[in-house]
Amino acid sequence: MSLFNELKRRNVFRVAIAYLVIAWLLAQVADLAFDNFGTPEWVTKTVLFLLLLGFPLAVFFAWAFELTPEGLKKEKDVDRSTSITSHTGRKLDYSIIVLLVIALGYFVWESRLSDRTPVAISADTSVAVLAFENMSPDAENAFFAEGISEEILNVLASVDGLRVASRTSAFSFANSDTPIPDIASQLDVAHILEGSVRKQGTRVRITAQLIDAGSDTHLWSESYDRDLNDIFAVQEEIAAAISEALMGALGMGQITVSAPTDDMAAYELFLRGRQLFNQRAHALENSIADLQAAVGRDPEFAEAWSYLAASLELHTAYKLMSAATAKVVTRQAKDAADRALALDPNQALAVAVLGNIVEKTDPQEGIVMLDRAVEMAPNNATIIMWAAGARFIAGAYLDEALPMFERAYRLDPLSGINNGELGVAYLAAGRRELGHQHMRRAVELGYPYAADVEVLDLLWTGEIDAAVEAVKDLYVDDGYYESIDIERSREIGAKVLRREITSDEMSEIFASTDQYDGDYYTRVYYYQVLGDFDRMFDVWLAMDWEYEFMTRQVYTPSGRAVMEHPRMLEVAEKLLLFPVWEAKGYPFNCERVQDDIGDHLSCPNWPE
Repeated sequence: MSLFNELKRRNVFRVAIAYLVIAWLLAQVADLAFDNFGTPEWVTKTVLFLLLLGFPLAVFFAWAFELTPEGLKKEKDVDRSTSITSHTGRKLDYSIIVLLVIALGYFVWESRLSDRTPVAISADTSVAVLAFENMSPDAENAFFAEGISEEILNVLASVDGLRVASRTSAFSFANSDTPIPDIASQLDVAHILEGSVRKQGTRVRITAQLIDAGSDTHLWSESYDRDLNDIFAVQEEIAAAISEALMGALGMGQITVSAPTDDMAAYELFLRGRQLFNQRAHALENSIADLQAAVGRDPEFAEAWSYLAASLELHTAYKLMSAATAKVVTRQAKDAADRALALDPNQALAVAVLGNIVEKTDPQEGIVMLDRAVEMAPNNATIIMWAAGARFIAGAYLDEALPMFERAYRLDPLSGINNGELGVAYLAAGRRELGHQHMRRAVELGYPYAADVEVLDLLWTGEIDAAVEAVKDLYVDDGYYESIDIERSREIGAKVLRREITSDEMSEIFASTDQYDGDYYTRVYYYQVLGDFDRMFDVWLAMDWEYEFMTRQVYTPSGRAVMEHPRMLEVAEKLLLFPVWEAKGYPFNCERVQDDIGDHLSCPNWPE
């Protein structure tokens, strides 16, 4: 008898086919289960190795043994004169058919999950990219997972016609059990992209899925197992796949992703530094360290230079430091931004940083540069908010600033600073209730600095108890007031608001403790509350750093007395505001007058 016939008679072919189908099904199920539970990659490899090892064993047992009605027997003990062989063969045939049906069903199910053809999806051109889950054995790789999702978000945000929810709002749902439709509703988007990243050594597995939020159905899903060096190609593939999945609704074209660096160690430092930059406050110091290390490894890494510039520039606002130190840090920020633009003129963040720096000495030119950055990155909520803030600080200019604040808020509605600055602008526009709503929301979202204007407004309207309660939010352990006794500061703040302390006594407190050293902002704020404008202006004019930020609290209903005080003209002179006011108009159509109190502004159209 030929070998082929003997293999057929002993059901070796049938057993081999059945084993292969079973092994394939087990591999698919194991891969799905292990991915969901974050099982290390070596477990998956071990399972695949055992399944492969089992194949020759299955073939050997099929050759050497026969399954009979009386049980398993050795081939030499089987009576071939009966119909045992055909009986066993029929059983195996039935089993193979059932297994093939199961395999086919699984294949169809998986194909539908991965189907990139748009089927009855929302035509709304909007998507939110949630922070990808870290499935790596090392919890420290969370920054890498978040960084990859932010990279994909940035690629999609550059697509014309596609509205992408900003990072701060989208990533606020990390580790949340909020249902997808609710997330989409809060972010005002029609689609959600979620996924996971598992990094181990030089290997990375990225799983992503696109969801139609209206029907809570998957439009597309895919997994990528690659070397770390291929990470940029994966980002391009994911963005292109989403483009294809939404083609009918969005009509997006080709998407390409260029590697910003060839040094993967520098890239990981950049991802961690950018994540820390997004946290602001005390995290900026570590952000600067990581980004400096990144550009140290790759001096041609333009985007890392941009974020280094932004981290340095913001550090002067979030950290109490001397004017001399602030000037050094600002110089470093400018150098980093210049370096970024020399490498890549399309670095919008670097242009915006330069705009922020220039705005301190030339408000008009600063606004021009920030507008240029907005044109370069029209979906960047942070840059839009900076451009709006420059207008507001220079002279309120609500016809320009308010729509920009609203635009930044729509792009990033769960950002604390976007809510806070929008709230102040609404207050300046006379929309008091809406202003307080956003200022309170800002505090809830971790931006306590909105409370300063809220306190002044509550005090102005006679709501003393509410003001005392709100002033507590000004002193939080966020890394800014690192040397201040928070509870004592809250007690002093309450006494100031209740007028239980005089301006002279407040001056003695400032002189007798070092907890307010360098914090001229608090001194200006308290003297304004106590109505001691001479001391307030003395301190304000003595400042040579971050003094322009305080004009935002002047352009609100409670600030009219400050604006009309003769010494406000000294502040305007120092802040170089007169050229802006002459070109764009005085805030709220104020007029410069001479009367019995001297040269000052008269503001009859001030918001109520």
